[in-house]
Amino acid sequence: MRVLPVVLALARQAWQCVAQILGYVTLQGAVMAKYQIMGRPLAGSFFAECLLQEAGVDYEFIWVSNTHSKTDEFAKTNPMGKVPVLVCPGGHQIIETLAILNHLIEAFPQLAPKVGDVSRDVMWQQLSVMATNLYPALHRIHHTYYYAPEEMLDGVRSMAVDATGRFWDYLESQLAPYLGGDAPSAADFYLIMMTRWAPDLDAVVAERPRLRGFVAAMEAHPTVSAVKDSHTK
Repeated sequence: MRVLPVVLALARQAWQCVAQILGYVTLQGAVMAKYQIMGRPLAGSFFAECLLQEAGVDYEFIWVSNTHSKTDEFAKTNPMGKVPVLVCPGGHQIIETLAILNHLIEAFPQLAPKVGDVSRDVMWQQLSVMATNLYPALHRIHHTYYYAPEEMLDGVRSMAVDATGRFWDYLESQLAPYLGGDAPSAADFYLIMMTRWAPDLDAVVAERPRLRGFVAAMEAHPTVSAVKDSHTK
């Protein structure tokens, strides 16, 4: 008669293990909500959606308009007034791209090379170049008015375009055929997001055959397609 309680206990432990993998239950056994991503379709939240999709984790997308992101109400969520914001199952929130990337890579190790592997250092190097060099340059192209008075906008924009060329060249040298090697990893989903922000992608890939092949492959990738399709329904 004591077998049933033992079986029930084992079943409960098995469920908790599965639920922890899916992101629904804490180690203490408390039920949590699923991940939430606050952002705009195909904007800076795109990579976070791709990583959760790639990891097979269910999440909720919360649309935040550009206008709302500048309000005092949203500032309580992110004082920087920007998206994305990742709301974790436990309830805490994470802002800023690299912080969100770090959390998701730690939570779902299959998204990146193993800890201690040289390729993991290379991945973080690639991500850092994109987040701290390429992204700011693209931002100066699209939002030049943040950086200079009107009479200087053309010059700032032109310098930003020149700067992106160096960063695209670096990324071209890293592709084989993906940044992660034979298969996409976290950095590749970030890169495909970056390519979507290029003012003239055809010109960017014209003399960069690896990047051209990468864009074609990633745009057809099931994970990328699933995220795009989720915003067209």
